[in-house]
Amino acid sequence: MKKTLKQLKEDRQISLDEMTALINLSETEDRNLTETEQKDFDKVELNVTDLGTRIERLERSMKLASTNVSPVSFSTQTAKTDKDLKRFSFAEAARQAYTGNLSGITKELDTEARHESPGQAFRGVGIPSSVLHRAATALPAASAKAAGTDVGSFIDQLQANSVLAQAGSNFLTGLSSDRKFPIIGGITSGFISEAGYTSGTTVQAASGTIDALTLSPNKIISLVEMSAELMQQNAAVEGALQANMATSIMAAFEKALLQNAATTTNGPGSVFNGATADDTGVLDAAGLALMEANLLGQNINQATAKTAFILNAAGFGAARALAGVNFVNGFFDPINKTLNGHKYYVTTNLNSGGTAGKDAALFGAFDHLHIGQFGGIDIVYDPYTLGGRGIGRLIVTTLMDGKADNGAALFRKSLQS
Repeated sequence: MKKTLKQLKEDRQISLDEMTALINLSETEDRNLTETEQKDFDKVELNVTDLGTRIERLERSMKLASTNVSPVSFSTQTAKTDKDLKRFSFAEAARQAYTGNLSGITKELDTEARHESPGQAFRGVGIPSSVLHRAATALPAASAKAAGTDVGSFIDQLQANSVLAQAGSNFLTGLSSDRKFPIIGGITSGFISEAGYTSGTTVQAASGTIDALTLSPNKIISLVEMSAELMQQNAAVEGALQANMATSIMAAFEKALLQNAATTTNGPGSVFNGATADDTGVLDAAGLALMEANLLGQNINQATAKTAFILNAAGFGAARALAGVNFVNGFFDPINKTLNGHKYYVTTNLNSGGTAGKDAALFGAFDHLHIGQFGGIDIVYDPYTLGGRGIGRLIVTTLMDGKADNGAALFRKSLQS
């Protein structure tokens, strides 16, 4: 696994501490190193030398890369400083993307983003995965009377804007390349007599089959409108900016995974389109029960599986109308947001591109859906396209993918024809 410069320095310091401990022990006891201690010392010393070489090589590489890392021009060269994530903000990155002059911690982290994801084409300010997981807390208040703002990590906000993540999907972040998941199936079990083999009986379980599912990066371009004046305000704008970026990215991503069509050009396949169709009429009690029964018939353990309903607006209206008409209290629970005991979520992305106003529902074991976010993100500020309206646009680029390991069996749908 590739290590960052910080990790290499930490490893080297650990080895140096081991050498110091060996020396201190022998000096405290007023003796030379034993044969075993000398071997340990030589081994650790060799590791220190090797790590020192790697650190020096990596620092030279990062220094060279920083002289030609993006299409923006640099008016000054800023000395490299120690990384302090608390000093970084998305708003400051947007400001520097707007001016075209990178400096300070923004410049350093831009270099790190390019180093950790060499295959990703950064056009503006790169933001590494370490920043995406950082939570900025207690931002300054906009005025003396206003309270400070707490901002979760960008990854947290991506997940908060994801219906699929809330339904129980596996959300993987910081991926650097294709991610392959092994899928094991076809295993059966049976009983055997303690007395041994008897003619005509099954004596062993059938062997399983191993398949694989691979997540590959798909580029998402999100446009976030933002005035130049907004970027000059205080740090409290950070929360609004991150929320808008996360909302825009997840809206584009989940629209692809929940749309009516099979695929999006240059994007992932639709989980909704690939699910097995159980009902083509108006969403009713029979259709909901059929989806549940068919899913559980796929050997799903309801006690451990993360099952949930996802509805579009029309499907939500139809499901809510069933409560109190054909069922006792508890079938539809708007307080706990459950439908027949399963959590439900509502999004206009479900069946997007299909006939407007048609009932649509997706029911599945969402722990079998895998969502991957690759590397960092790229921010470019465009002051021209919407210049006539006095605003600019942040062009945010990220890489994501999502796939179900058994979509046809583990995801069922109801879609009004």
